[in-house]
Amino acid sequence: MNTFEMIKKELEPKLKGKELTLESTFKDVNLDSFDLADLVYQMEEALNIVFEEDELMSLKTVGDVVKLIDSKKA
Repeated sequence: MNTFEMIKKELEPKLKGKELTLESTFKDVNLDSFDLADLVYQMEEALNIVFEEDELMSLKTVGDVVKLIDSKKA
């Protein structure tokens, strides 16, 4: 499963029928800061990676999250 698919699976219950793409902003799919924090925690646990606070502040789209996770996994 690629990173985008992992994120999509994690967020699916919160999407309420909205389509998730790499260009989706968190606002587009009605995700708030708590949803993003939960996603980050889940990804850290699942992939055994750690995000720095300044990295998280720059995330605007799902694609940004995918890029950040992929850079941490490499």
